[in-house]
Amino acid sequence: MTIPLVLVTLDNTLPLDFFKQELIALIRALRISKWHKKHLTVQNVVVTRISGALTNSIYKVELKDPVTAAPSLLLRVYGKNVESIIDRDYELGILVKLSPKKIGPKLLGIFSNGRFEQFLEGFVTMTKDDVRSPVISQMIGRRMKDLHYKIDLDEKDRACELPQAWIQIFKWLGNFERDFLPMYKESEIADILLLPWPQFKQLLHAYKDWLFAKYDQARFSENYKFCHNDTQYGNLLLRNTFDPEEVIQPAPEGSMISTTNRRDNDLAVIDFEYSGANFPAFDIADHFAEWMSDYADEKQPHVIHEEAYPKREEIINLIKSYIEYDFRIPTSNLKTISKPSINESDVLQMQEYEVKKLYNEVILWRSTVQFFWCIWGLLQNGPPKSTDASALGSNSEEKGVTSTFKITTGIDALSVDDIAVVDDDEIIASTDDEFDYLKYSQQKAALIVGDMISFGLLSINDIRPEHHNLIKFLDTRTFDI
Repeated sequence: MTIPLVLVTLDNTLPLDFFKQELIALIRALRISKWHKKHLTVQNVVVTRISGALTNSIYKVELKDPVTAAPSLLLRVYGKNVESIIDRDYELGILVKLSPKKIGPKLLGIFSNGRFEQFLEGFVTMTKDDVRSPVISQMIGRRMKDLHYKIDLDEKDRACELPQAWIQIFKWLGNFERDFLPMYKESEIADILLLPWPQFKQLLHAYKDWLFAKYDQARFSENYKFCHNDTQYGNLLLRNTFDPEEVIQPAPEGSMISTTNRRDNDLAVIDFEYSGANFPAFDIADHFAEWMSDYADEKQPHVIHEEAYPKREEIINLIKSYIEYDFRIPTSNLKTISKPSINESDVLQMQEYEVKKLYNEVILWRSTVQFFWCIWGLLQNGPPKSTDASALGSNSEEKGVTSTFKITTGIDALSVDDIAVVDDDEIIASTDDEFDYLKYSQQKAALIVGDMISFGLLSINDIRPEHHNLIKFLDTRTFDI
């Protein structure tokens, strides 16, 4: 499978008409199917920014022409500082692997800082409220199971000493320590992480050893499945004609809702940039951690609302659907107090045991999720923001697809005439700068500290008193099995 590639950069901070000119040139250079031979103009190409992604800026590209038609495109422009976060060659390899299985959108073309994909018509991005629906939550559980068990891992994946999430954590940790940590004061890092950097690293290693020791070390990699590793609601799409009533099955009054899988294809998963061999519990823990975030909040999208974490019965609703669908045992080799003395014919008891075991794993892996995104936020932020006035007058040149644009920043570039009201339709640039990555990392650190205290891996006395009110505690109770 060959994907067209051109080594040029698309600047999504340009004024809309200039951006469209660059976009049209890029479509032609990549020879995007059903587009590059059309008569494309600034007037008939419509670009709409889609919300829901933090690492990238995502756009829908449409051709509005009375004479000719073309399928809509999804344009992805990679965000700042992503070179040290995402291995694009690895990601593209994953996409090529998934394409024959019709998982995720078709990849159409690649450029230096982004790519074109098939736009999934008739699907809408889920919201924080959608994923809380018991019906949709069960669908998500089954779709996760499909992903985890129906995509084969390579031998090199099985040979990895660490699952993908932990490979990324240590890679990002090293990148941050090398590239950005020296730019921070010790007190600044301690304020973000609620711990000094050496203690934060020490805690990370102690938690990893504690977590991994709960599994059969001789068969550790047998737990690996193909995982998405970024199961937030912005990466889940639902067909706009989906009706929950069509999948609800009759059930005794007072019992948990039951659904059929006949409309599960109405739920699509996108954005596989962090995917790889991992423990399924990470994907489920990550999904539920995202219930606490509201990225559509215009004022504080970085804030994590711990009161929105799902209740035990909501977690079990998804896990039960996951376990019962295409039932297989064991789900993992997590050590338990005693293995159930049950016959294989007693499916209900076996399923109940596996549900409880996976629930416990979700609680245990939850801090891996928080470490993962906490360090991600530090890297995504880049160097500490400078207040140096000399930086306000800098200028640079960037090579675009068709031209060289001189970009000037600073006070000398402004005049009274330049200050005008901009129509919302003309706003095309990324809004990445509006997201406070350091505060987001602090919120994740607050969850880490809360769980570590509850697990006995940290004492509240290790946290400075002025940070105590920031700590976020979630339910860490597990089943006795």
